[in-house]
Amino acid sequence: MHKPPLIFHIFKFSLVFAKPWLPLVTRRFEKNPRLCGTLGPRLMRESIPAPKKPTIWLHAVSVGEIEAALPIARKIIKRFSSDNLLLTTTTKEGYEVARKKLDGLKHLTYYPFDIPFVIEKFLSYYQPALYICMETELWPILTHSLTKRGIPFILANGRISDRLKNTPWILRSLYRWMFLSFNWIGVQTDEDFKRLKSFAPDIKHAEVIGNTKFDLPDPTGTPDEMSALKNEIGLCDGPVIVFGSTHPGEDEIICDVFNQLKKDIENISMILAPRHIDRSDEIAEILKNSNIKFNVRTQTQKDIKNHQNAECLLLDTVGELTRMYSFGEIAFVGGSLIQRGGHNLLEPAAAGVPVLHGPYMDNFRAITTFLHNADAAIETADSESLFKSILELLTDPVNLAQMKQNALDAYIKGKGATDSIMAKIEELMP
Repeated sequence: MHKPPLIFHIFKFSLVFAKPWLPLVTRRFEKNPRLCGTLGPRLMRESIPAPKKPTIWLHAVSVGEIEAALPIARKIIKRFSSDNLLLTTTTKEGYEVARKKLDGLKHLTYYPFDIPFVIEKFLSYYQPALYICMETELWPILTHSLTKRGIPFILANGRISDRLKNTPWILRSLYRWMFLSFNWIGVQTDEDFKRLKSFAPDIKHAEVIGNTKFDLPDPTGTPDEMSALKNEIGLCDGPVIVFGSTHPGEDEIICDVFNQLKKDIENISMILAPRHIDRSDEIAEILKNSNIKFNVRTQTQKDIKNHQNAECLLLDTVGELTRMYSFGEIAFVGGSLIQRGGHNLLEPAAAGVPVLHGPYMDNFRAITTFLHNADAAIETADSESLFKSILELLTDPVNLAQMKQNALDAYIKGKGATDSIMAKIEELMP
């Protein structure tokens, strides 16, 4: 057992000391729309029925991590049962994706705050036999409590950010201790492994396994299902461009580019999916001001359409973007024209769709490089290059078809990480 550093004890003492002020803090949290409704479970004031033992606790922060966790969760359910799986997430969006996409899931709740009395209550109630966290989710109080109770825990699909090397010196010992405390760490790439080793040179229980997002099932439905869905959303009968996971500052650019494309490409349409659906009203105003005829997905689900042949579908639902990529001739993944670090490019690649993105892909460098090496992705620096790249692909069907095949081939090549994680789960389970 690795002993926690002094900074951990200072941190823990400060949390214990702050307990009397917790009600004041949580009252402020309750005013935040992203946290409202989640605080009961996160403070263990509310709880769901505990899974059967031995319980596997799988945690994924938000939508992206939930998507990566789905292949693991499905294999856990198949190998053990849904009665043995506890899935937690931090955000409402992540909760909705898990609820909609994981058939048979029985035990879903929000991740507890990393406060001593909350963590202890959570572990005593759910009594996990194994804890699995996705990507890079490090919490010192939980680490200490799991170690103290002798509960094994692993980091799956590990992604070690460049930002780690800029960790203040006072926290470096804390992060190093947490990394060393894991029973096993499976990272996505050689670069992640090098970053981890540079931070904790003496770590011996880490290996490169790949990315579980390659193990997601085929996002498309049956031909009849996809035909019915396309009819339901009411787009023009022409090429579709999917703009996924967009952020403020990108939607105006996209609308300008789309209006330029309409001059050259007959019956073109787009699907516009903001990263956060609470921005839907804001984006609807942008579409109106851009004179783009659009339908809204939550309305089309009720068979209400603004237009029978709309130019745009505003996707204001959670969990549907992966399937919507299948309608695209080309996809653009947002959070990348502005400095947000980008989002996962694998979802459109899994649908066999060429992927465009902006220059800011810091959080997904490995996947970005992988798809570029496969000639399945294109970087666009600004609105002009975004317009030019889309237009060139749509007017060059041979190159477009080749990039589609490249994207699908690259996606298939990357599969296998989930099997490595399941092997470690089998080894560590009692």
